[in-house]
Amino acid sequence: MTDILDRLTTEGLAILVEIEGERVYSSEKPGVAPLLELVERFPDGLDGAAVADRVVGGCAARVFVWLCITQVYAAVGSVAARAILETAGVDYACTKEIAEIKNRSQTDVCPFEALSRLHRDPRQLVEAMRQRLREIRSGSPTGPGET
Repeated sequence: MTDILDRLTTEGLAILVEIEGERVYSSEKPGVAPLLELVERFPDGLDGAAVADRVVGGCAARVFVWLCITQVYAAVGSVAARAILETAGVDYACTKEIAEIKNRSQTDVCPFEALSRLHRDPRQLVEAMRQRLREIRSGSPTGPGET
């Protein structure tokens, strides 16, 4: 494990972003909310940043590539995340690799992973993520998968 992933775990964080060893963002929030917050806070990207995240699937990987993050470390990562990050030339490592990210009840694929399969363009994906998160928060059962 890398130092940044160790800090993520030790501090009980969901995500930790550093540039040249300096923290620029961290969150304890679960799910995709921190990803959307990163897009809002850093509209010009995070070129040269390293990210440690508890769970990295295809959805997170596409957002990280869009933000020009150069290193991604995950406690749990999916096969899709590896493919997306390696294709983009992002340094990537995970402690445990799984076939796909599941929803919270472990009954189906994560709804955000399903969105990342439908929307390969990051701008479209981020807008679809925002919409799905609004639906989830309002209790709407529409959209791919359940959380």
